[in-house]
Amino acid sequence: MNISFTRRLFVLMLIALVGLSTLQAAEVPSATPSSAAEKLKESMLPPGVSLSQGISEITGVAISPLLGMSVMGGWTYYKTESHLRHRLPWYCHPGVWGTGLGLILICFLKDFLGAAAPALVKKPLDFAELFENKLSALVATVGFVPFVALAMAQFNKEQPQAVNHLADSGLAVMPLDGMIDFGVHTPWISIPVAIVAFGVVWLSSHAINVLIALSPFGIVDAGLKLVKLGLMSLVVGSALIHPYAGAAVSLLLILIGLLLAGWSFRLTLFGTLMGSDFLLNKRATATDVETGVKGFLARRTAGVPVRTLVRLKQDAAGRPVLSYHPWLLLPERRIAVPDAGMVICKGLLHPSLAQRPAESPSIVRDTLILLPRYRRQEDAIARHFGCQEVMDGALLRGFKAMRQWLVEMLSSGRKLVEMHPG
Repeated sequence: MNISFTRRLFVLMLIALVGLSTLQAAEVPSATPSSAAEKLKESMLPPGVSLSQGISEITGVAISPLLGMSVMGGWTYYKTESHLRHRLPWYCHPGVWGTGLGLILICFLKDFLGAAAPALVKKPLDFAELFENKLSALVATVGFVPFVALAMAQFNKEQPQAVNHLADSGLAVMPLDGMIDFGVHTPWISIPVAIVAFGVVWLSSHAINVLIALSPFGIVDAGLKLVKLGLMSLVVGSALIHPYAGAAVSLLLILIGLLLAGWSFRLTLFGTLMGSDFLLNKRATATDVETGVKGFLARRTAGVPVRTLVRLKQDAAGRPVLSYHPWLLLPERRIAVPDAGMVICKGLLHPSLAQRPAESPSIVRDTLILLPRYRRQEDAIARHFGCQEVMDGALLRGFKAMRQWLVEMLSSGRKLVEMHPG
């Protein structure tokens, strides 16, 4: 199946799921019951979610979707009266948040016990947790964020001062108050905005998970996990101090997420494709090489940022080019690749494409990080794209040198034993 068609089909399915959740949330009965409890019965929404609380909840769950939804579901379940619990959203069911907390416990044991395990044992589990985080974020996008966004609108309809407090600050002469009120109370605006806010915070948080999976050092893993836990504690702690404080911290994290969205997206895609190749043990064939070789830019090239997903292929004239789609959806763009001095480097984990500059032929500069699936296809890639040579990468050379040293040491020891048996 055509890859671009598959990509567009996935995006259309995701948009349809989000639109369906928005439609279901918007179709909540709009009757006006006489009390908040009766309104809860009709709406099936968690009670008491103001604008500030909702922003904090969405941000906290975006940092760690599985942990956030599990804690929110359990907390909402226990603070709701028993005769109203059957009206709560799905994530408030004990079976759901109980399962989520159980998975969190397994992840904690993996980190605690895996600290003493070698990287070859722990890293596959880190990559598995990486995909769990993606699945949890997708579930939260469709089944959690729309409910919270609509709950904010329902609560603020009963207590308009949660939004109209801007009038007391002298901003009543500006249309900002009315715009916020209209946006919060309009599901087709509030729900997409909440999903976007959730998405940018999750991207930045998920980038930390990618760094954890790629890091070969346990102490770095522990430090990154503490950073992520600290961010969630900051959101929760500030919200407990005052709802406005929680909203202010959350909005700051959302702004930072917007600024880092491009970098986070590229790192997330890098970790996803690298992790899937490792976990599924994918292997490319010679036919795959002829249709184009996928990889990530090892350095900024022609204004295109590092770690951009590209495809190395040949144009109509047979010259090598790098093609890419900005944000995976925009029209294709191409970068010319100088065919002189191209080198394929074999790697311990993945091959790479490098170049020898004409002014310094002894220096090898990485240009493209190829996916792990192209291991054992280095010679085919070199023949197809006219590379000058196939050489071992620095890490692989070091590994081979260490192995050769060990072999020589063991051989010398064996010879000494044979010479002096007594």
